[in-house]
Amino acid sequence: MLNIHQARGKDMPAPSDIDIPHRSGPHLGSVADYVRAFQGIELSSCERDMLRAHASAPGRMITGLQLANTVGHFGSRIGNKKYGRLGRKVALAAELPVCKSDVSDYLAAIFTLADGDQHDGEDRHWVMHEDVATALKQIGIV
Repeated sequence: MLNIHQARGKDMPAPSDIDIPHRSGPHLGSVADYVRAFQGIELSSCERDMLRAHASAPGRMITGLQLANTVGHFGSRIGNKKYGRLGRKVALAAELPVCKSDVSDYLAAIFTLADGDQHDGEDRHWVMHEDVATALKQIGIV
């Protein structure tokens, strides 16, 4: 199995080939936590589009660049920043702490929604947590 740090090629590896490091911790909620959070916050159309794209991606894996492209922007940094803002909103609504990490605040906030790591320059592979995907299905976002 590849470590996510080794998945740096142009083609995205299969999610089962990547060892994701942040699959546990207080920054993760249950399905009920995520349902409550998504129902308690106002989601913009861009945020809904990013969540749908991420949940619908093969293996629930997406990059910051793909997130940006989903909402009509260019560059992985803007995709990651927008998704990080959403992750912070969800964490606050679910009363979850932000993941303790050595990355920027907006990237750390994404760990509430997904796990991932840097793979090509500034871009990252993000794998949506199963409980997030289940919550999105339960409330009809995907």
